[in-house]
Amino acid sequence: MLKKIIITLLMATSVFAAHQIGVNVNDKEVGGEIRLDVGRMGNAMSNAYIGARFLNGDNNNSTTIADPDPLMEVSFMVMQPVRGVPGLKVGLGIKAEYTEIDGQRYAAVPLGVEAELQLPINTPFPFYVNGAFYYAPSSLCLKEGDGYLETRIGLDIEPIENARIGVGYRTIDTDLKTRDVTYNDAWYFGMRLDF
Repeated sequence: MLKKIIITLLMATSVFAAHQIGVNVNDKEVGGEIRLDVGRMGNAMSNAYIGARFLNGDNNNSTTIADPDPLMEVSFMVMQPVRGVPGLKVGLGIKAEYTEIDGQRYAAVPLGVEAELQLPINTPFPFYVNGAFYYAPSSLCLKEGDGYLETRIGLDIEPIENARIGVGYRTIDTDLKTRDVTYNDAWYFGMRLDF
């Protein structure tokens, strides 16, 4: 499965002039993400990105789902450096999420914020702290969904220019109308390539 995801991401990268691809894993799960720079696609809008993510969740990282289906996502985000704060970027985004939870279809359209800070420390390699927060109340959920909440925090190191490795922690709640659901609550190891 991991080989298929990596091959698909690499093919999509070359076809669509990707800005960024990433893979994250832990002992039970694998996830992949791709972001495309809209400005490179002939559009005048700079600092805007469209993306897709796939997370093959596992019930060992969710105490509320017996057999989670993969979580699929498409996203749009605008991210820019913050003036007056060296190394800090902040972005606002919207996503569409879909999965099936124990046979019930779930969809949500969360809004959120992402941030990344290059740490101002004198080391041979740059270090980055990054995080994200996305939320959708029941009014932005479809099918059997009743709420969405995602928080993510990570620490990356860039040993090679435009190539990062890092660790992170994420929680994803995909609440249904009938019960509260934690889709994922786990640490992960990741790799990211920027183009």
